[in-house]
Amino acid sequence: MLEIHSLVKRFDDIEAVKNVSFQVKKGETYGLVGESGSGKSTIGNMIIGLLQPTSGDILMEGKHLWDKSSYKRMKNGEIQIVFQDPQSSLDPRMTIRSILLEPLRALPLKERREKGKKSNLGKLLRTVGMNESHLDRHPHEFSGGQRQRIAIARAIITDPVFIILDEPTSALDVSVQAQILNLLKKLQKERGLTYLFISHDMSVIQYMCDRVGVLYHGELVEENKTSKLFSSPQKDYTKKLLSSLPTLFEKEDQYA
Repeated sequence: MLEIHSLVKRFDDIEAVKNVSFQVKKGETYGLVGESGSGKSTIGNMIIGLLQPTSGDILMEGKHLWDKSSYKRMKNGEIQIVFQDPQSSLDPRMTIRSILLEPLRALPLKERREKGKKSNLGKLLRTVGMNESHLDRHPHEFSGGQRQRIAIARAIITDPVFIILDEPTSALDVSVQAQILNLLKKLQKERGLTYLFISHDMSVIQYMCDRVGVLYHGELVEENKTSKLFSSPQKDYTKKLLSSLPTLFEKEDQYA
């Protein structure tokens, strides 16, 4: 579904993404993992059209998303993104109804009216574990986990085929993270979604992803199926990332 070829992004003298290439197959979850500053979110922002690549190609279903400095969307709404922090990605001045309706502005009038019906908005909220009575409330009235559920509802209202998940659980309490991850898995199965899952948390990557690409200082240093990467990492940097896993499980066991 997604093809990245020799992708480069420079900010002045800093090369944030260095000749990165990978593919994401339809229906799978592909994980991009690495420490802060490794270029993960920069790649996601180039795919969604927020940043222009310095060079390289991004193709979605065989069609180029960038033509020089112009971003060529597929059908509007077919690519969506869920950001890391729902507190900052949801406008505090807007009601939940307005937040959900905002992505529909890019759609044709007939489709906009159909998807914007109160009955559809209520169904959408129930799909993410909330209810219709929340439509006229504001983001500050909800917990972090609930706000992220709203952000997910906003992403799926246009019926996308591809969603970028940029650290979608890292701003949440550990107790809430599993709920959101299970929701994302459920939606993927029900809607046939394809995910690019960006994270620095190897335990989350292990749970969510079919294949994983490891970024280090803007370079893709290793790529493999998740099970093989976790059982037989080839690069020292990947081994370093995986060394954090026992610590996570030890902390969890303390409170078992």
